[in-house]
Amino acid sequence: MASLTVSAAEKKRHELQKKLKERKGDDVPSLTSEEITALTTERLEQIKTEEARLEKKGPWDENTKSFKAAIGDDSVKAAPIKLCKAVNLDTEGSMNNAEKAKLAAMVGNAHAQSMKAYSNQEGVTTTITEAETNAQTTLVFNGCCDSKYTLESYAAKIFVQNCENVEITFAPSSKVLTETLEVHRCVSMNLVIKSRIGTLQIDQSSDCNATFDSMENFGNPSMIRKGREFGKDGRVVWAGCENLTVSIGEDKVHCDFETERKVDATVNEERTQFKVSYDSLGVLRSEKVVRLRNGFPSTKREDDEHDRREEEALQGLAQRMGVTLNKKDVCKKCKPNDPCPCGSGKKFKKCCWN
Repeated sequence: MASLTVSAAEKKRHELQKKLKERKGDDVPSLTSEEITALTTERLEQIKTEEARLEKKGPWDENTKSFKAAIGDDSVKAAPIKLCKAVNLDTEGSMNNAEKAKLAAMVGNAHAQSMKAYSNQEGVTTTITEAETNAQTTLVFNGCCDSKYTLESYAAKIFVQNCENVEITFAPSSKVLTETLEVHRCVSMNLVIKSRIGTLQIDQSSDCNATFDSMENFGNPSMIRKGREFGKDGRVVWAGCENLTVSIGEDKVHCDFETERKVDATVNEERTQFKVSYDSLGVLRSEKVVRLRNGFPSTKREDDEHDRREEEALQGLAQRMGVTLNKKDVCKKCKPNDPCPCGSGKKFKKCCWN
């Protein structure tokens, strides 16, 4: 409890008043017992008010899942203190406390309510059923080797990390609600996908295979974000991988970072991402991901295709309205005798030069 004596600030104020009166020639009486009592009472009220303001944790409110903030006589009601959701962790295999904390933090970032972890298992063959997972469960495979897993039930999301020579099969009866699968730092990973996965992310892995049994299971055909298409179907995003093979039905593409670095010296093993998807002609290809001016991730081909469609739509609208639009700015790198990029067949200097 704070002291109830006269504060130093109050004594200082009285001394200043005394000096002021001395300059005016007035007699300054000393503090009487009544004045000391009044100042002490005032100080006591200030202490009580300050203690009430500093007391943040009140009774627990089950409705808001937060502490009710205490309200002093002259204070404003504070916002409730939010607590993170508790993550129910169920593990099979060995896992130390540090690994549990790391996985719980990872699943907490994914807003999951429960987690089923298969950790440090070796030589295991198992089938994951509804008795083990549900639509709110995030599945984690950590540090496993020489094992085979088959998912036949629902799950919220899938994380795979630090595994070697592991095969995970997604049966037709399985369903990943977020359609997201993440693989990090794995070797000889084999993914057999027979249910829909929209986004497969593979980072810092080698000798991995991702096999989709059909194009229908390769994501959602209506992925449109911020007005730009990031693939008309699913996508595989990879970074820093060696000898990665993605198969979708009869289509197949081989991905390798060292091969990409020979073509583009600016790529970075950890930061540069590549995307495997179908282009407008139905060809499966792997392309470097670039950031547009608004920060949206895309590829150069998709950006050019989007601009071309916008230009065609604008020209069509102008024709229907009987309006003539100015020609789009052409490339400044064109030489005078080059064919004009507008498609007129004339030389650049005799067409769109000016």
